[in-house]
Parts: sequence; structure tokens; C-alpha cells
Amino acid sequence: MNTAQLIALRDGIPDNARLLRAGTTSSHAQRAELDVCLTGLAAEVPRTHLRTLLHSPLGVYVTHTEVLRDRVRVRFDIAPEDLAFTLHTLLATLPEAVIGSVQYHECEEAC
Repeated sequence: MNTAQLIALRDGIPDNARLLRAGTTSSHAQRAELDVCLTGLAAEVPRTHLRTLLHSPLGVYVTHTEVLRDRVRVRFDIAPEDLAFTLHTLLATLPEAVIGSVQYHECEEAC
């Protein structure tokens, strides 16, 4: 005769906070900075690309923009686990964007 075993809901859901505390030596979260350059033949093209980017789901990740004569530099500040989503969405939104380097840093303030 088989007996049913009661499983509490908490048994199937990992305690992420406990796992993070156990595997993290620093209290600061790690972030990734992604640099992207928007270019165009005419001066208004990069600005149009920037407007498109800011109105896309990636707009919330933009922390710095620098408008130059023929290009716009954009810096994203993202969580490392969001990097794949960011790159996929960026290429789908603006395939002509030039993707630069990714630099990791510790987040000093509340993220």
C-alpha cells in the first residue's frame, strides 16, 4: 500500500535570500555597464535612434548619454542576469547599434 507524502509549498520553492547570503561575501550587488554607440550618416539619425531606444523597454536601463556630432554614446547599467535580454532587445530594436564593452562593478547604493 502506497502512502501519500505531504509536501509543504515552501519545500518546492528555494529560499533565494538564504542562497544569496550563503554564496555572497559582499553586501553590494554586482552590476554591468554596457556601452553602445548609435551612428548615422546624417546628424539627426543617431538622435532618432536614441529616441527609439529611450521609448523601448531598454529605456529604464540608460544611465548616461553623450550626443556627439555624428553619433550618440549610450551607457546601460544592468544586472548581469539581464545582459542577454538587453543584448537581444537592443539588436531587435536597433540592429545598426554598435555594441561596445561590458564592465562589471559593485553597486554602492541600493540597487
